[in-house]
Amino acid sequence: MLLGALLSAGLDEGKWREEIGKIALPEGSFTLTVSDTIRCNIAGKKVDVNLGGHADGHDDERHLSEILAIIESSKISPSAKRLAAAIFCLLGEAEAAVHGMSIDEVHFHEVGAIDAIVDIVGFAIGYDLLGIEAAYVSALPLGSGTVNTRHGLFPVPGPAVVRLIGEAGAPTLATDIKQECLTPTGAAILCAIAREWGKAPSMKVEGTGYGAGTSDPAGYPNVVRVMVGQAVEAPSAFNSDEVAVIEANLDDFSPQALSYVVEKLFAAGALDCVVLPAVMKKGRSGHMLSVIAKPDERALLEELILRETSTLGVRTYMCRRVVADREWREVALSKGQTVRVKIGRDKAGRIINAQPEYEDCASYASKYDVPLKDVLAEAMQTAKKLGLL
Repeated sequence: MLLGALLSAGLDEGKWREEIGKIALPEGSFTLTVSDTIRCNIAGKKVDVNLGGHADGHDDERHLSEILAIIESSKISPSAKRLAAAIFCLLGEAEAAVHGMSIDEVHFHEVGAIDAIVDIVGFAIGYDLLGIEAAYVSALPLGSGTVNTRHGLFPVPGPAVVRLIGEAGAPTLATDIKQECLTPTGAAILCAIAREWGKAPSMKVEGTGYGAGTSDPAGYPNVVRVMVGQAVEAPSAFNSDEVAVIEANLDDFSPQALSYVVEKLFAAGALDCVVLPAVMKKGRSGHMLSVIAKPDERALLEELILRETSTLGVRTYMCRRVVADREWREVALSKGQTVRVKIGRDKAGRIINAQPEYEDCASYASKYDVPLKDVLAEAMQTAKKLGLL
């Protein structure tokens, strides 16, 4: 159903089939049928995996290590491999917990069969081809009644489903539907991709698709809906930009030398530097160095950290920074000397923060031998009297 929804939402079937053919399963072990169908007057697509016999000699049971080896041997993209492996690992952990055994002992039955491998890896391929960066999943309808499994007659939702959604913190939706609405495979896929649960993000919808299930009840459309689009940021009162965050862990570097490195980073253009105490491997005390930089100065600062510290590697990621507009205004204090006050404003010009410049006030306090706290207070009072705040 999830595969059908992706295809209905705009996934290129030709490219998808081409990638599906790269799964490391025996030739002729399966074929795919994609058909248009209607469920309660809702048009969607239905995907069927047709088995062609177990040419590799396996029965319907596989261990997780076998399935992961199949995924790793497949000639699909690395990101599709990672997602497919993550889904199967979630399934394995849930099954192991339910049956009271280690994950290496779990025999995948329905989940380990060829059709489920194609379902899960096929979904990962489609998800990757669509370029989806984040998924937001609604509350999950579970259904009611019982379901037949190889382990016996189980209540709906099944134990593995309950384990999966419990671990993921997924919200559920109460319904009067008298059948299974969420299988372990479906639950594992959704738990693997969900960035958030329940609330849909602000987005510009570019494609909508419906994936149909086999049953066609009269009371509700047995479909999964997928909406694909671009995220739309809510209006902000502040400007934003993109910055690079550069981090390194240091467990064998002198704190005095680290202070020197921070000074050099600021001199080289770092927007901000933070040093945090941390407990490293083997219980050693150390520090985490975190640097905020403009994107075009990232490489220079990465090189400086590697050259000036003992670390053998840094990690860098890009993120969005929300910033207030800022300006400096000078105010004359009682002794006649001026100090600067930094004023922050939103895009509409409203003042949201103001702070006397520490270095100016410290210099003033030292020069005239007055308490620093009094200088800070006088600077703020003077700024208000002048109508700057």
